Amino acid sequence: MTLLYFLTLFPLVPALGMLLARGDRARDAVGLIGSGIIMAVTVVVAVMFFGTGPQSFEVAPGTSHVLSIISSVIDVILCAVILYNAYEYRNALTTVLGIVQLVGSLAFAAMTLPATEAVTATPLYLDYMSVIMVLAVGIVGSLICVYALGYMKDFQAHDEHEAALRGQTAPDRRPQFLALMFLFLSAMFVIVTSDNLEWLFCGWEITTVCSFLMIGYTRTPEAIKNAFTQIILNMLGGIAFLAGLMYLHVNGMPLTISGMIELSSAGTAQSALLVMPVLLLSLAALTKAAQMPFHTWLLGAMVAPTPTSALLHSSTMVKAGVFLMVKLSPLYAIYPVTGFMVTSVGAITFLLAALMAISQSNAKRVLAYSTISNLGLISACLGVGAPEAVWAAIFLILFHTVAKSLLFLCVGTAEHHIGSRNIEDMDGMFSRMPHLTRLMMLGIMGMFVAPFGMLVSKWGALVAFAQTGNVLMIMVLAFGSAATFFFWGKWLAKLSGVDPTAQNVEVNVHKTEWMALNTIAALLILCCVAFPLISSGLVSPYLAMVFGRVPYVIGKDAMYLMVVIVAFIAVVLLTSFRVSNKPHVNVYLSGVGTDKYRHFRGSMGHEVKAEKRNWYSEDALGEKRIGPAGSVVCCSIILFALLCCAWIGPERLAMSAPSVLRGKYFEGSGVVGIYIGTVAFALLAPLAGGLIDGIDRKLSARMQGRVGPRLLQPFYDVAKLLRKAPASVNTMDDTYMACALIFTVVGGGIFVSGSNTLLCAFMVTLAAIFVVLASASTQSPFAQVGADRELLQVMSYEPAVLLMSVGLYLATDSFDSIAVTGQSAPIIVYSAPIFLALLAVLTIKLRKSPFDLSYSHHAHQEIVQGIATEMSGGTLAKMTLMHWCETVLFLMWVGMFFVWDNPVSWVVALVVMAATYFVEVLIDNTFARSTWRSCFKLGWGVALVFGLLNLMPILVDVFI
Repeated sequence: MTLLYFLTLFPLVPALGMLLARGDRARDAVGLIGSGIIMAVTVVVAVMFFGTGPQSFEVAPGTSHVLSIISSVIDVILCAVILYNAYEYRNALTTVLGIVQLVGSLAFAAMTLPATEAVTATPLYLDYMSVIMVLAVGIVGSLICVYALGYMKDFQAHDEHEAALRGQTAPDRRPQFLALMFLFLSAMFVIVTSDNLEWLFCGWEITTVCSFLMIGYTRTPEAIKNAFTQIILNMLGGIAFLAGLMYLHVNGMPLTISGMIELSSAGTAQSALLVMPVLLLSLAALTKAAQMPFHTWLLGAMVAPTPTSALLHSSTMVKAGVFLMVKLSPLYAIYPVTGFMVTSVGAITFLLAALMAISQSNAKRVLAYSTISNLGLISACLGVGAPEAVWAAIFLILFHTVAKSLLFLCVGTAEHHIGSRNIEDMDGMFSRMPHLTRLMMLGIMGMFVAPFGMLVSKWGALVAFAQTGNVLMIMVLAFGSAATFFFWGKWLAKLSGVDPTAQNVEVNVHKTEWMALNTIAALLILCCVAFPLISSGLVSPYLAMVFGRVPYVIGKDAMYLMVVIVAFIAVVLLTSFRVSNKPHVNVYLSGVGTDKYRHFRGSMGHEVKAEKRNWYSEDALGEKRIGPAGSVVCCSIILFALLCCAWIGPERLAMSAPSVLRGKYFEGSGVVGIYIGTVAFALLAPLAGGLIDGIDRKLSARMQGRVGPRLLQPFYDVAKLLRKAPASVNTMDDTYMACALIFTVVGGGIFVSGSNTLLCAFMVTLAAIFVVLASASTQSPFAQVGADRELLQVMSYEPAVLLMSVGLYLATDSFDSIAVTGQSAPIIVYSAPIFLALLAVLTIKLRKSPFDLSYSHHAHQEIVQGIATEMSGGTLAKMTLMHWCETVLFLMWVGMFFVWDNPVSWVVALVVMAATYFVEVLIDNTFARSTWRSCFKLGWGVALVFGLLNLMPILVDVFI
């Protein structure tokens, strides 16, 4: 109890110290010592918790009453701050909302201050979820404060330089800014440890006002406008929160979260009344979590200094909203209208924000939309109200906190040293800021690449939605994940380019910045490696305590395999960048190169610089096109939920939400089985793939009226490639391609061993990412265009591949490929629609015409346009082997649909695989190359139509 009070109140000491300190050295000392103490106490609290378990801390009624008076006074002071700023800047809407909240706060204080002991006796509660949040706030939040010490020096220097050019002086508001950051931490500790909703509301409003002041730090017109946007939208949520508290008190219900959950299980008339306060509290949480239509405040926060963005987006402000929804998640299954609102708004926000992120070139806006999108997925998982989905949501919260804070801080440092936050200006940043770029690449991979935590959490979410029969979320997650892959992938590709002419500019980065960046990067790796321990030690016990059972989402063997892969990727990213012994050559530019800066002499004799810009599609996916429509839909959903609560009797709204919980789970073949399968696949797949390639060439030649090469010619071509001189335009493409080959083989091993098809699909996607990195790192415009098209192809086929795994689960109650051998009939009987979708996207995945967009020729030819343009012979050989292994794996996916518990089925599967590949060869030789738009429309169109048809049995089970 004493430590919790200390943890809550101590951040106020460095906050006060920042206001009193004079000079950078004094502020650095206060910040470092204060942050260090907060982190140390945070760890001590967590360690002590593991020794005692969940605890509620009783407070004497008299003490609790005094503290409630203090919280009421703080609420009034916060309203006064808001009204003062509204008056100063003549903002009428803020004034109205401020008066409403002030009146409401005074009215609520008048109701509760004479309250009985039952209302105020249990203010604090520490459980497993609280410990996760305490660690996130205390460690990541404190590291952001450390980062701010150095960052704000450069920020102030830039402001002073700009002011001097205008003949003015720039006021130094850094003491107030740094003090607000520590105050923010104090408020977050109140939120995550309070069971008393009145106290939680006090911390809630402190974060709102602190955010308002920090966003308006520069006092520019844009900053002031965005600060008021933030305060207006969050005050709407604050008023909803306050209304929920008043409703609870007026109806004699407890003002504690634990009391609400206990009351909901009573089955009384009073428990039915809980639907309204749960809805209002959820609405407040959605505003704090920046969900549509309230998302614009988070975008506006980008004008603030980077530590503000990091603090708001990662460990504090937005996490307060999802934390409250985690606490309320057991109630969403009891009051379906509330779960419907949270899930629907979250799902729409997740998908649309991911699409809008594609259209952004400003790195901070990409991060902002990514935050909004991920918070949408978290909200959607929590709204389901099932432990499987909540498991995924908690891990999304944890990994998003660490990875996103790392990315924001990296972007802030990069902006100060390259003079821009535009992704297009990060070309060659690998050479200008090599260590920072590695950390940024690690952070991006942590956000979307298997087996890093965020992707694993999405995997858990997909499993949870499949187990609970949530058709809407299965479809949204499949398409939203594809969009997420694209916008992260093209940024990652931009960073990977190696420019031998660039100058290193990261020598001037402050030590406090490096301290924070390196520590958070280490935390990201640690969280991924410790993923199984976090699940068994914190998340599962919390869900068992709240829901009464432990969800089974991902098998332990899969977890351990992912830990090994995370460690491997971290080693590749952080240690493999070295000077190559290969002869260095300039990139091919379709003309005579004149220097190393991608200049060449064109056909008219003029010198031209080759440049390549990422694909953004602002016309189709821009904010103005998608954002308003999403906001209207989400507003309609919220209003519908509110009207249901107002017009339909509470007793009709309190029931169990319909769901289909499938009882059979999956174990896989174990680590040993996967190892044996990987070895077998590594030995046999290249042989089979080479023979298939030889048959492909002979069939193509016959269709074209030629004799064609020998059957074994592909093997001779690979041998010739391996004998070529090892020339290269950069040092990393061969390493990246080797990784792509390794992950393809591992994916194949997972499949042939009978293990999880989702993990297999994620390994294939991971291999595609390393192909893109290998191509983009060359700085060749041809190769970089090929990399973009490869990303587009993955974005096109990924929904169908994910839905294929869901189709397998619906047919067998398992995601393991071995499950098909135990069926009495082939799964094509149950999953014909998704099989047709897989056939439709197979042409895209095999890179056959008309969708051979990223490269169009066989690797044995001398000049290869696209992703392989600048690859040496050895690298091309690895790419060819990878393509052979991919072909074998994809054909096995096709054959899986025709295997059942009869030995004859294996012959049937082989015949179907052969016929499918013959059709692919026929298509390749019949159709001319199409456009990326056709590729995208085909992939998403067939996945949408056939995916919904395949999921129809769930809807029949639920509603009929």
